Amino acid sequence: MKKFQKKFDIRTYSRIALPHLENILSRNLKILEKISDRIIQDVQSNRSLFVFGSGHSTLFPLEIYHRAGGPSFMIPLVADFLLPSAGPSVVRFLERTPGSVQFLLDRVIPRPGEMLWLASQSGINPASVDLALEASRRKMFTVAFTSLAHSRTVKSRHPSGKKLYQVCDEVVDLGGAVGDAAIAVSGNVSVGPLSTLGSVFLAHSILTNAMAQLEYKGIRCVYASVNTLEGEVRNKKLEEVAKIRDILLR
Repeated sequence: MKKFQKKFDIRTYSRIALPHLENILSRNLKILEKISDRIIQDVQSNRSLFVFGSGHSTLFPLEIYHRAGGPSFMIPLVADFLLPSAGPSVVRFLERTPGSVQFLLDRVIPRPGEMLWLASQSGINPASVDLALEASRRKMFTVAFTSLAHSRTVKSRHPSGKKLYQVCDEVVDLGGAVGDAAIAVSGNVSVGPLSTLGSVFLAHSILTNAMAQLEYKGIRCVYASVNTLEGEVRNKKLEEVAKIRDILLR
């Protein structure tokens, strides 16, 4: 149960968020290392990493994709109608509609054994569960980034009754609070969501380790800032290879 926070200041969120990040890092350390090792093996075998999220979880793939210090082997599975900018009612309807997102896999043509990360705080909506099930049918390796504390307390909206953590090969537990917002103001009002912060933090933790080791092995896979001359040149070389799989670069 959340404790009511009676006094707030600019540091209030950090007092909750910073220990939370340390906690989920420690809690997931073994699985994060396992995923990182798999990425290294996958990239060496010319496999890509796919990342999905809907609503505010769309920020998860967008944060990782084609950025300074980010991976050239990552392909986002995103759709305009799942972005927060599509409008809450649109996103809410479509992420709860079975069969609404499987086409994203048809666009990228994943190969057996390639990895798909799916981010969803609750893990109960048909969009993410459907995509995980379809990925499994295509023999992909699926990883759920979800809050077990939240997911275990709510009912699935998927026709199967399954939740994301129940249909994926591995689970990264985002922890946090039921409803995501972690700091209670009153009996039914909380502030300070943690899911985006946590998922992005753990993703960069995995990728930083994997990309560094790949670069040490002579495998160029890290984008630089396009706002530097050297970065622009480097990225164009990486894009020539990445666009073979990444349709957004064509």
